[in-house]
Order: sequence, then structure tokens, then C-alpha cells
Amino acid sequence: MNCGRIWCLRAGARGEADAIFLKASEIALATEVADDAGKLPAARAAFKEAFARAAPHAEPASVPLAAGQLYRFVHEMRIGDNVVYPRKSDRTLRWGEIVGPYVFQEDRTNPFSHRRGVRWLRTLSRDAFSQGALYELGSVLTLFEARSFADELREKFGDPAAPDERGAANPAEEDRIVRDIEETTRDFISKRIKADLKGYALEPFVAALFRAMGYNACATRKSHDDGIDVIAHRDELGIEPPIVKIQVKAHEANVGADAVKAFYAMVQDRDVGIFITTGDYTAHASDFARSKGNLRLIDGQKFVDLIRVYYDRLELKFRRQIPLRQILVPDIVEEA
Repeated sequence: MNCGRIWCLRAGARGEADAIFLKASEIALATEVADDAGKLPAARAAFKEAFARAAPHAEPASVPLAAGQLYRFVHEMRIGDNVVYPRKSDRTLRWGEIVGPYVFQEDRTNPFSHRRGVRWLRTLSRDAFSQGALYELGSVLTLFEARSFADELREKFGDPAAPDERGAANPAEEDRIVRDIEETTRDFISKRIKADLKGYALEPFVAALFRAMGYNACATRKSHDDGIDVIAHRDELGIEPPIVKIQVKAHEANVGADAVKAFYAMVQDRDVGIFITTGDYTAHASDFARSKGNLRLIDGQKFVDLIRVYYDRLELKFRRQIPLRQILVPDIVEEA
């Protein structure tokens, strides 16, 4: 059995290169580098420089990733390696063997100019594979090496008649996958908050979050509230207690007890004070809050969790600031 490397490659976001993959028997990669990458020095730095020249307005963080994928396509792929093509249109996985060296097909009308010959060997339904294998193949990258479930891929495609219990549902594995998806979502929300909702921009978002929770809420920064960033209340007129007074801090440093005490000084006995930070709190700040029945501290993790829970109820304007797409995942129920 071939024990070479296994590469997973997509045919574009909407399958634009599907005909190239299946009819021309070539795998193809589209990048901003529209010249023969085989002429570049066989060094990642050279590919980064070529990508930076071809896409001068690209985000700096995206350059190493895009250049690295082209480098691997040109220099790390080998004839004899296997390739998996996840085909969305019919929910299949195509399994092939790379049979040709890197070639550049110059065509200004077709961005998929970086190519290699491939011989397709087998086609299997996605349903034949474990959740873990499908999760690995669901990477957002266009080109990557499949490693964690390489043995399963070889076994499934090499001997389809052999039964394999890994194709059956595995509750522990499914639970891990769901947790990974949730963690990825939390990370995405946290990064968008820190990147796009700095300063005053976070306050109307917090007000929108409390409206999603059923409150009447508005940001107060423009009214020079001297420390109260959002006011929330249950009744329409805002005269029935408790009035919720909220302060918002968008920074990474831990909030200390002095800041929390200064905020609490503006909270009346019949009010409720809520301090929200995208970071965390010192132990002294947490101890002080626990001694006050009408004061709550929300750290970055709790804030992200609230956004996840009430996301569907957020107004469209604010959902666009943190764009998420609803997906269905296994509902893991732990038996008593």
C-alpha cells in the first residue's frame, strides 16, 4: 500500500475547477501569483516575496499562508503521493494519485494556472468516513496535508469491502468535534470584538446584546454619563427598578478592584451594576464583587458566551459586525 503523503485540495470556493480536476485529470491551484512558480527559488521566502508583489494590498497575515500553499504544491507534493478532492456537489470524496510534475498553464482568463497531473482511482460517499476524518477534511485551507486520519483514508479507499468500525458514530469523537467547533466560534467572536469593536463601538453593541436579552437598552457615551456606558431596564419608560447600569472596557489587561469600586460608587442601592470587560479581573476585584449583591462582573469568556446564546436575536446591523453562519452539529447528550 502506498504510504506517501496525502494531500487534500479543493476546486475553488464554488467548485470552479471541478472540470479541470475530473475531465482534464489535473489538480489545480489558483493564487494571485500568475507566473510560473517553478522558476522561483525553492525557498519559502522567495514565494512570500512573489505573493507580496502579486497582491500588494493583501493582509500581511495572509501572505505566509497563501505563499506556503503554493510552495507545497510546487515543491512538497511528489509523484506517487495521494490526493483527496472533497466534491461538494455530490457529497463524495475522490481519491487519486499524483502522476505529473508541477506545470504552469498560462491563461489570463483562468486563475487555476498551477497544475499537476492526477489519476483518479476511487470515489466514495462522505457517509463512509468517520466524523473525525470529515472534520479534518473540512479545513478552511485550500491545500493541506491530511495526517490525523491518514490511515483511515488509505484503508477506506484501499479496501472498500473491509468493514471498519471507525465509520460508525463514535459519541466521544463526535463530542470532541462539537467542542472544537464551539471553541473555534468563541475564538472568532473574540477576535472580531478586539479587532472591530474597540472603544465606543463596543458600547452600542453591548446595548444591542441586552436588547436581545429582552431589555430596553441604549448606549450613553454621547450624553457624558461619567462612567456609565449603557443603561438597561425592563419597563418601557425606564422608571421601574432595578435600573441596570453597565460599564464596558475593551482591553486585555485585568481590571483591578479600584476600577470596579469606582464604577460601583455610581450604582444606587436599587440599581444593578454590571461591569463588562473583554479581558479578565484581578482576584481583589472579584472578591469585592462577591461582597455586593447588586454587582456582577462579566469577563471576556462570559461575554463571548452571551453573544453565542443571544446571537440570533441581535439586530441585523450588529450580527454583521460578527458574521456567523448557523450549522447543524451532532447533539451530544450525556446519559446519567
